Amino acid sequence: MTDPYRRLLNYAFAQAIPLNCQIEITYRCNHLCSFCYNSPTGQREMSTPQIFEALSKIQEFGVLYVTLTGGEAMCHRDFFAIAAEVRRLNMALRVYTNGYLLADKKTVARLRALDPLEVEVSIHGSRPETHDALTRIQGAFVKTVQAIGNLVEAGIKVNLKCPITQLNQNELFEIRDLGERFGLRVNFDAVITPKDDGDQGPLALRANEEFIRKYWVEWYSELHRGKLPPRQNHCASEGGANCGTGRSGFTVDPYGNILPCVAFRRKIANILEIESLDSIWRTSPVLQEVRDLSVEARTQLDKHPNGPYFTFCLGVAENQTGNPLAVYPQAEINAQAVRRHYELLQIKDPGVRAKSA
Repeated sequence: MTDPYRRLLNYAFAQAIPLNCQIEITYRCNHLCSFCYNSPTGQREMSTPQIFEALSKIQEFGVLYVTLTGGEAMCHRDFFAIAAEVRRLNMALRVYTNGYLLADKKTVARLRALDPLEVEVSIHGSRPETHDALTRIQGAFVKTVQAIGNLVEAGIKVNLKCPITQLNQNELFEIRDLGERFGLRVNFDAVITPKDDGDQGPLALRANEEFIRKYWVEWYSELHRGKLPPRQNHCASEGGANCGTGRSGFTVDPYGNILPCVAFRRKIANILEIESLDSIWRTSPVLQEVRDLSVEARTQLDKHPNGPYFTFCLGVAENQTGNPLAVYPQAEINAQAVRRHYELLQIKDPGVRAKSA
């Protein structure tokens, strides 16, 4: 039987009721990651009072939790005031961070006082040479590891994520072990995306095809302690759509532009120029098209030979190919390899059952 929380998610997904919002409060960052997808345009970012106004509209819309991100969210001079406002409005708080500023225990204590739902920290290697090469900041690895320890010690729920690149692809087991030292699981991402402005430069850092095939076919279950590869997007649910873009949540960029999600960056409206989110959520032609595309994507993928094994992103497809329904190379390679994993699993032991990640 489905648990009550999953039933809530399924209902919200089917009815396009957003439960979460991700706010990029600044593009400023204390790292220089060469694979970063952010593309600042030089516009003036929202002021703190304007961010407060946006948060008020988000709360009135019924959103349950807000994720503060960037750039590096903690580089915003008023980060703690903004985070406190999220909590004052009775929304749960999540933070995406590189952890650099959380190497300071006093900063962690200030964050702990806000009772965040969770903090997600990016880790890019198992040793300084790799992590610092990817962030292009000397000493970043030491500070990030210190931050992870500080957060765990403070009793804050921590998620670790690691984009797989050519520089760290041979350290994944060591990165996993680093996380386990703190009692944490590392979420690996096998897809590096273009920049939001379409610049394909970051793709030069993606792991090579041979490695990706081995990752899914040979190493995935061992690396993830017996779990099976995912067979759908993490934000998918019942209801026939490929994912939750423009449905289960939305993103607001530093300029106030409302987007269907962090990856699918079609402007819906500017949150500072509308009376309420209610006024656009059911009437926006952009949102309707995005939702229709998500359903169409799922329909097309179901007809594909590797259809059941795709984790497919419309935003990445559009940014990389110009067509949100086109199967981009990373998605194809990943789906082929995940399919092979399941085929080999059945050959080895047709009755085996393992938990999918």
